[in-house]
Amino acid sequence: MSERTPPDDQPGQGVTDSNASIAQKTKKLPPFLDHFNGRDLKVFFRCWVAAWVACLLIFIHPALRSIGTATFFAALVLLINPPSGIVFIYLLGALSLFIGICLAWGWGAIVTKAALAARPDADTQARLTSLQQTAATQANQTGLPAANIAQKLVFDGYMLDARVTAVTYCLICLFIYLLSRLRASNPKTALTSMFGTIIADIYLNYTPLLPSFRGTLPITLVKPAGIGVGLGFACSVLFFPRSTSHVVLDSMEDIVERLKLPLAFTSVTLGRKAQQPDIDRLQKAQAAIVGEYRKMEPGLAFLPLDFSIGCWGAEEVASFKEPIRRAVTSILLLVEFHIGRIYGENRTEDVLRDYLQTRGEDSDDDEKQPRKVGAHQLSQLGQMLEGLRHPAGQPLSDDILDHLVQISAKAIDACTEGLDVTKECIHLVNCRRLIRRPSAAEREQLYDRSQTVLEALGKARSSFVDQMNDILINEFASDDESSGDVKRSRLGGFIVGMVYQDHLSNTMDRIEALLSHMSTAFHDSPRTRLWWPTSLKYAASWALRKKSKAPATAPATEDDPDDEDDLTKAAQEKLRISRGYRPKERSPLGRAVLGTYHWFTSNEGMYALRMVIVTIALGIPGVIPASAGFYYREKGLWALIMGQTGMLVYMADFTFSVISRVIGTCVGGVLGLLAWYIGSANGPGNPYGLAAIVGAILVILLWLRLYLPPSLLQGGIMGAATFLLVVAYSYDDTHIPQYGNPGVGYTVFWRRLLLVLIGVVAATIVQIFPRPPSAARHICKTLSHTVRTLSDHYALLLSCWNRSRDDSKLLAEPISL
Repeated sequence: MSERTPPDDQPGQGVTDSNASIAQKTKKLPPFLDHFNGRDLKVFFRCWVAAWVACLLIFIHPALRSIGTATFFAALVLLINPPSGIVFIYLLGALSLFIGICLAWGWGAIVTKAALAARPDADTQARLTSLQQTAATQANQTGLPAANIAQKLVFDGYMLDARVTAVTYCLICLFIYLLSRLRASNPKTALTSMFGTIIADIYLNYTPLLPSFRGTLPITLVKPAGIGVGLGFACSVLFFPRSTSHVVLDSMEDIVERLKLPLAFTSVTLGRKAQQPDIDRLQKAQAAIVGEYRKMEPGLAFLPLDFSIGCWGAEEVASFKEPIRRAVTSILLLVEFHIGRIYGENRTEDVLRDYLQTRGEDSDDDEKQPRKVGAHQLSQLGQMLEGLRHPAGQPLSDDILDHLVQISAKAIDACTEGLDVTKECIHLVNCRRLIRRPSAAEREQLYDRSQTVLEALGKARSSFVDQMNDILINEFASDDESSGDVKRSRLGGFIVGMVYQDHLSNTMDRIEALLSHMSTAFHDSPRTRLWWPTSLKYAASWALRKKSKAPATAPATEDDPDDEDDLTKAAQEKLRISRGYRPKERSPLGRAVLGTYHWFTSNEGMYALRMVIVTIALGIPGVIPASAGFYYREKGLWALIMGQTGMLVYMADFTFSVISRVIGTCVGGVLGLLAWYIGSANGPGNPYGLAAIVGAILVILLWLRLYLPPSLLQGGIMGAATFLLVVAYSYDDTHIPQYGNPGVGYTVFWRRLLLVLIGVVAATIVQIFPRPPSAARHICKTLSHTVRTLSDHYALLLSCWNRSRDDSKLLAEPISL
């Protein structure tokens, strides 16, 4: 349809203008910086206020003395789990965080009781008496308080006992193994596993050192974690709160806006060939629509838990899913039609050009030329295409194409107007809930406009179909007197025109249905009211299901290739039953042995085993008498946590994570040094200066945390953690000095960097041996899963062919696009 040069009239000029406008629209900031809009800035302000208030607690002396040296942990919790989304989703994240803390706290208390019971009371009392005598002797010699000396001796390993250490390590490593398996099998438990592991590490390091039971050992981290969660919840409620329906309607509004761009491309593709959009731009537009739709789907699942104020409740918002999905599908098919047509034309030209060039070279030069891979097959294809060419093979005449441009322009304008009105209805309901509520006259005006556009859209669709039929039939009927070869050569253009007519008319029909549904809901729900959750059962089922995702502001990561769709398995089972194929079952003993082997050697099992190995390797120096004091003073716990959090299931992800973590640590350390020396210079730390400079640098760190791609997220969190450690421990050392404080300023930074590198090296060694979980196997599994899914789709198509079963759609639709 594009093999022509349009005349200098209105249709050609319209195509030029449309192409220019599209080129102008695509000029924007990079995705990382393209967040200077009202919606994203409100979210950023909310997260910044929560983090900055948490940091202020570090510089308020009464709060610092009450909470302890780990006051910075409140800000760290907010940087790991910022209040950037729905209030209920934030509470679910906080709940999962505290589930991990409480599980580790309870398990650690049990482990402490069991470990101390392994040592007889007589041995414990004798060792305590010796500790008191040694502390009193050193106090007389040095003049220091005996309590401080006794504390130093305890942390230097004076009370260590092999029996206590063995019981502690066995039970804590078992807990870490189970948490790691949980995290690898269900990504939603990442916060549970992370914070549970951190609390378990405290018991792992300090239980063998302490002389008696301490049930409140992790309280130094639990208190700031609770404060951080409370600050995040308060800011989520006070500053621009967002409900699930609000987020879903925002996504729908973005989807409707993105649907207009492919329609503009449709107008451009009918013009001069040199003005046609690049296939890459069409594919990017297609991927943007699919990505926006995928971002909306988790929010739809959370609508039964929604608590909101507005005109539309959860049921009304959920009812928009099907019309939106149908409109998206029809426009994606239209884009795919243009991609396939343009690619086919370009590919045909390239093959013919290469074939003619190769044939000319072969006739002019008898020397042997180097041949590329597949040259013979490409030569045969070019020969076939050359034979199919015809002198009168122009698909459609220029006059016919001019008419198609005019007809399509009217249809596309009607579609664009319908999408504009749909977007306005969503925006009016979603963004003017309490403040600037629309008046009755304004609502009536928008409703009347939607009805007018609906009527125009229906007329435009009927007119488009009738005129396209007349043009195509008359064009083909005019060839009655032509030879059969000429008619067959022009049949391709006729078929392309019919397919284009079907796609565009289907798109108009879907947009009309979407606008009709939206305008009806807009008219029937004029009052603003309070909407309560309709079902709380989904919260538990969401937490237990591996594939249920939470609504997020950042793009989500790709699906795990090891996952197998339950519906796909059901389809395979039905196919096996229909074929009469039944595999022979193994004996119960064989199934038990094989299941146990696979349970331990699966990806989850190997990941958990590696986590236990790195825990023992980095934690054992803290319970050896010769190195216990050094381990405590040099904050060896940081290296242990770094090694554990750096472990990942796949080697490719691990390599990228290591690089981002090291870079994030360096950047965060430099920012921490700048904040400390700017805010306090050479003094002990000015709370006012530090509060101001920390608030400024938090802008950078929070921007990185919120808007970095998921693959770089760990580096951003590591940078924020290092920044907080440098500032907080420097201030702690000058205001509440304790035994084991790492120092001030640069001393904290180089120790932190060294411990990070130690944790990275240990994690790398454990990740590599005995066999690294390679990316090659990961990609092979991805391709295998894709091919298997395609074969299942094809098998479903054949098995459901010409059958009027209601469950065929329910089975096939979830595993389609």
